[in-house]
Amino acid sequence: MLYRIGADWPRSAEQLEEALAGEPFAECGASQQKSTGWVPPRGDAHGALVESVDGQWIARFCLETKPVPGDAVRRKTQEAVEQIEKTTGRKPGKKEVRDLRDDALLALLPQAFPRRSHITLWIDPQRRWLVLDTGAQGKADELITSLARVAGRGFEVGLLQTAQSPQGAMAAWLADESGDALPHAFNVERECELKGSGDEPAVVKFARHPLLTDEVRQHIAEGKLPTKLALGWAGRVGFVLTQALQIKKVTFEEGVFDKGAKPGEDDRFDADVALATGELVGLIGDLIEALGGEADSTAVTDQAPAAAGAARTPAPQGAPATVGADQDEGPPF
Repeated sequence: MLYRIGADWPRSAEQLEEALAGEPFAECGASQQKSTGWVPPRGDAHGALVESVDGQWIARFCLETKPVPGDAVRRKTQEAVEQIEKTTGRKPGKKEVRDLRDDALLALLPQAFPRRSHITLWIDPQRRWLVLDTGAQGKADELITSLARVAGRGFEVGLLQTAQSPQGAMAAWLADESGDALPHAFNVERECELKGSGDEPAVVKFARHPLLTDEVRQHIAEGKLPTKLALGWAGRVGFVLTQALQIKKVTFEEGVFDKGAKPGEDDRFDADVALATGELVGLIGDLIEALGGEADSTAVTDQAPAAAGAARTPAPQGAPATVGADQDEGPPF
């Protein structure tokens, strides 16, 4: 997910480090259902919370939840209701049942197994980009809300906006018979999703299928618009572009990381960050240009209601949030 951050924060990696230290991650307690916070991106205990590599800043946000099956909560609540009816001869009211449900959840939480996930944050301070390796809005909102809490005054953020909508551009690229509409840095791959309009829109998915064909152009002529399109960039990076300007399923082509060990090895963190962000800076820059440039590169927009709203009106630390169910792929470093 691509965001534009305001010009006043953060002024340095040290300022970002100091801010994130205000919410370090701590695992869920016995009766705690959710915990979030910042962890060292290298994975080292007590390591730095912000790594600066070739002028790019990397941080990592951790989310831990202890899911309790709703059926288990209902059964335990019903047992408590039946016990009250048996011992007192009365039926609990709605408020009392809600309290019993809360008690049942608290009683079951110590038995729940925690689930942990991470979001890597990348800030390009020169371009004022904030990039998250998640497509789940709920997870992104958790991270942005944490930033808003710890940043103090001067923190502004909004989804990056382009002059041309990604959906309109993707439709034009697929509908063009000459192939000249697609910028030369990009090529269409073999995956796409087209969606119609109306209350029950038709959806057509292509996988491992040529897309620059009369069949696809006919679907677009009938009013189906692309919601996802697989593209390649400069023969170096493959990805899927969505109508919301999300870049998903990023893969680096063979040879991109040939300067050393494979991505992910601990002693390759700095090199892999430098290589990955270097490629992605070029890809994102060309993509923004292909979409007509930023709508206003100096402004922070309000087109991300949950995220931008959270940045302006921080939620209480204990407030519940919806965690996205999709499986995010890890960063290339």
